[in-house]
Amino acid sequence: MNKIKAVTIGVSDYFIEGASDLPLCQNDLSYINFTLTNRLKVEKDNILTLGENGVVKKDEVVQSLHLLSETVNGSDTVIFYFSGHGATISGNHYLVCSDNIIPTHEIIASLEKIKSKNKLILLDCCFAGNFSIPHAIKLNIEEAISEFSGKGYAVFASSNASQTSGFHLEKPISLFTYFLCESIQDTHIVKQGKISLYDIQKLSSFYINIWNKKNPERKQTPIFRSNMGGTIYFTVEDYKPFYKKQVYLERDQYIIYDVSPMHTGLVKRYSTKVILKEIVDFDELANLALEIVDYTKKQEVYNHDLSEKKFAGLPANIVWIYFGRDEDDMINSNFICHTTWVDESQDKTRWYKKINHDNFIIKNIHFNVHAYYEQLKSFTLENTGDDFTVISKMKTLLASIIPLAEKAIKLYQDYKNNDLTEEELFNSFEKVIPEIEKNYFLSTDIEIPPTQIKNWYEACIGLFGTIHDFTLFYNKLYKSQRDTNNRIACMDMTIKHYYEDLEKVKEYEKDIKANQTT
Repeated sequence: MNKIKAVTIGVSDYFIEGASDLPLCQNDLSYINFTLTNRLKVEKDNILTLGENGVVKKDEVVQSLHLLSETVNGSDTVIFYFSGHGATISGNHYLVCSDNIIPTHEIIASLEKIKSKNKLILLDCCFAGNFSIPHAIKLNIEEAISEFSGKGYAVFASSNASQTSGFHLEKPISLFTYFLCESIQDTHIVKQGKISLYDIQKLSSFYINIWNKKNPERKQTPIFRSNMGGTIYFTVEDYKPFYKKQVYLERDQYIIYDVSPMHTGLVKRYSTKVILKEIVDFDELANLALEIVDYTKKQEVYNHDLSEKKFAGLPANIVWIYFGRDEDDMINSNFICHTTWVDESQDKTRWYKKINHDNFIIKNIHFNVHAYYEQLKSFTLENTGDDFTVISKMKTLLASIIPLAEKAIKLYQDYKNNDLTEEELFNSFEKVIPEIEKNYFLSTDIEIPPTQIKNWYEACIGLFGTIHDFTLFYNKLYKSQRDTNNRIACMDMTIKHYYEDLEKVKEYEKDIKANQTT
């Protein structure tokens, strides 16, 4: 089982000439340990703390990393936290212990060698952004997304290479550590019981940017750099998903295959998929539709508890029924026709429109005939590939396009860290955009997947679409269509969606593994 193992260091007392004591670093140490144990659920026995008495010697830090390396396994997460003085000497950054200095790049290199899945390095010291990380990220064709996502290391530093890092003006704690811990504990970034490193970093930077506007003379710009694929998700609370009630009913002439809630506003609505067991004319189908409506509108099916509280006990106002011939039609969403029924509270002139000869009303049921049904069914049958071929092609594309997405994100991080100007970012994207577009269009030419890998296939297609969105914001062709703030907002949102889409692909990989073992 994967665990979080941490080393937390707070240096308050100094013996080095010119290094003043930092008594508040002990408060940093207390708050980060509190946050790790109470929010990230790190076991106290898995936190090695240095500096509770104020003193941290260089040899102790080196020994702590050695001890850490002996206790982790390949699925663990390692967190290294340092609060104290930082110094730049001859262009290189150093962490300052009570008795000596340690090159920051050596700390990063030592942590990189530890055989955990990922490492998070948190530096709260002056000039902390004076470090570099290589960009290159690769995904092997046979590597699972579950192995790739979150693998690597990230460094989140309190200030850039030329800034000092200070303490909060109103609280006895370092500014960066305070907002970092507040962000980790913020309930608004929790989704399905988890928080992501991306959201932690983004919210911490947001808080500090607001503080900077109020205190421009004490400005700190946090720096985030990573060679990690995807991001890390931390489980912070128990999550009990809301399970949608499954409705299945078999009658002589039809099977109700699924009832899905489509509730909105003040209107209770259902979408019902139905397999017809025999061919009937439209008059008979209208009778069946009325029968199905009468059954469906009494159902209690919801996507979440808020909807259930709002609509429980009320009959449906709108019911759509989608008729097909077999389970493949249900899975592929290919239907002979669909019908609409609305009650007297709804505007029937809106819902019962007669657009052409494929739209008509029988017995208060509005019909929409799908004239393309047979062609689409034949096309699907003719173009469905075997699972081995589809999986192989999708994995090849994943191995090509995901590193391009990661490169785009790392370039954007350089821009946010002020390592690149916006114009330089546009120029850098000119090399990435054609490669993303090439791979994206290749994804549109893959065979239709067999049923058993459909969810994974669709998750991959969704991921490819999100990655293609990276080509829109720093593309010189569209430069005049957005301003700087809009580009940043769109890029931030797309990065978040990219990480979420990676998680979806990871979730459905079990379908691939199960299929390959049968």
